[in-house]
Amino acid sequence: MAYLDLENLRTVFLDDEALRVRRLQRQSCGSLQVTSGRIVACDPLVQPERLPFVRSVSGRGAFPAELLQHEGRHALAVLWLRDRRGLQPEDLHWEPALLDGQSQNELGDDEFYGYPVDAGVGCFMDADCAAAIAEREARESSANPDHGSYYDDVLDEELGSKDMADHYPLGEGSANNVLIFSSGWGDGSYPSFWALDAAREPVALVTDFMTMQGGDARSEDDKRDDAYLASLSPERLAALEALGAAAIKGDAAAIRPLLDGGLAGANDIVPSLGETALFSAIRMNQLEALRVLLGSAPCPAMPEHLRIEGKAESYSAFARWLKKPRVPGLVELLEQAEAAAAAEPAGGKSLWKRLFS
Repeated sequence: MAYLDLENLRTVFLDDEALRVRRLQRQSCGSLQVTSGRIVACDPLVQPERLPFVRSVSGRGAFPAELLQHEGRHALAVLWLRDRRGLQPEDLHWEPALLDGQSQNELGDDEFYGYPVDAGVGCFMDADCAAAIAEREARESSANPDHGSYYDDVLDEELGSKDMADHYPLGEGSANNVLIFSSGWGDGSYPSFWALDAAREPVALVTDFMTMQGGDARSEDDKRDDAYLASLSPERLAALEALGAAAIKGDAAAIRPLLDGGLAGANDIVPSLGETALFSAIRMNQLEALRVLLGSAPCPAMPEHLRIEGKAESYSAFARWLKKPRVPGLVELLEQAEAAAAAEPAGGKSLWKRLFS
């Protein structure tokens, strides 16, 4: 079937806390002045004359628009035609926003009709705004024979560091504006979708910049880390954080009781650090802390997601891989502990226990 990621689209209805969990943030980008009811989504610097969508809206006036973003990139842009707080996402029907002559029946699997982006921005505007942009462009050209681009001469300052602008081509107080925002990963082609109520009236228009799938901006590593954090009791979390801090400081005296308490292990991931206490001690060149963390047991395998493929897939390899030389005895300690882990038990004692008995 044609591209339609419902979970992506439905994220526009989530509250701020639910968005935070998914590494998303909501940001207002102004209100669109709808004068004709014919809505355009396009790259306004390249194709301001683009045709409006076939479906029009009955309302006139100012309608709010928002962006959902993650890691500084816009994932979704939504134009609200009705207050979202009064809407039930499960009751809505979604359909592609099409131009005249386009048919959903002509789309293959994962295909879509999108607007082309070549200047790294998208927008929402009423169809009447195209004439205002053309008039402003003509004014700039007439006033300045060396007139460059609309972006350089008009929009650059308005867009600023936020990568969005509520732009009135003919000045504040004029009839039409265009809401401009950076477009996902930049140039490309991006589809828009109508959310329709039971009467098939549009309640929202959403552009999907396709920077995420399934309505979740987290990577698989992020999801794993979040699940791990959720599995920890407050007591165990506190013990792990204390163990990680002690490993970094090289506080061997603080490490012993934490390990003895049984809530924190040397090879457990410390959530705030994203690494184990063993990893931290090696990274920070803390030999005595490492000695206590290893204790009388063989060195455990490095957790898979900490490994650097082909370069550092064990703790001793990690210690050798680091640019700054480790303190004398640190690498040797790790190598002995890893050899003990690999050795078969003999006479009831592992190699590690025999070495230290």
